[in-house]
Amino acid sequence: MTKLLRANLVRMTKNRSFRDCMGFMISYGLSMVCMSYYMLCKSGYGIPLENMCFGYASLMGFVSAVFVSLFLGTEYSDGTIRNKLTIGHKRHTVYLANLMVSTVGVLVINAVYVAVLLLVGIPLFGTFRPDPFFLLTRAFLTVLMDLSWTAVFTMCSMLNQNKAAVTAVSILSALVLCFASGYIRSRLSEPKIYEPYTYVTDKGYEIRKEAEENPYYLEGTEREIYTFLNDFLPGSQGLQILNQDRGRERQMSLYSCLTVALATGAGILVFRRKDIK
Repeated sequence: MTKLLRANLVRMTKNRSFRDCMGFMISYGLSMVCMSYYMLCKSGYGIPLENMCFGYASLMGFVSAVFVSLFLGTEYSDGTIRNKLTIGHKRHTVYLANLMVSTVGVLVINAVYVAVLLLVGIPLFGTFRPDPFFLLTRAFLTVLMDLSWTAVFTMCSMLNQNKAAVTAVSILSALVLCFASGYIRSRLSEPKIYEPYTYVTDKGYEIRKEAEENPYYLEGTEREIYTFLNDFLPGSQGLQILNQDRGRERQMSLYSCLTVALATGAGILVFRRKDIK
């Protein structure tokens, strides 16, 4: 295992997708700081540093999909996996080594974003405002979210020998999940009752609308299902972290661990029986 990890880490540092993803996150972090500072100079209000610090949460599905699929895709295209198995490495050891190094890569990509943001943002905006426990909780949740994304895309990459196909499927899956997460969040945010309001027509008539029930408000079992999906899906977790939602931290952390366990267990089980060409 140690030799596999060392070899994978060396290969990762030379991997183009790893460097490109880091460059993208650095650019994104700098753009966030510049945009917030511009808003601060223009209107006196900018995006708080703690909000920008977790701004990557909603992007990690795409970033991890690109990095993991391209990084592990070369294992098959270059014949690396076949060579590892030929010299005697166990299949589950090869799988776990790839998962661990992919996880390290995703976390490093995140860390680069945060480091750039802090180095540039703190001199411009000052330090964080919320309590340290809140920030640590958010950071812990993002790590678990990254682990769940990485476990899912590692499973996809290790079970498909076509590098182009697995990259396309991974990115498309991240896109679909992010759209689904946005839809789920919007449905859960529907108010139960529309508040009364008054408006004036073009002819100057004042019309008052009374309070009425929202037909799109979720109730009962349907709301429980949406709430479960909102806590379970990594994309939905990213939106909760980005918007600093409170109260669902325990559920999110448990579901992230469950996703990692299920994806890794299923991936190893199928990989053991896979015909490596």
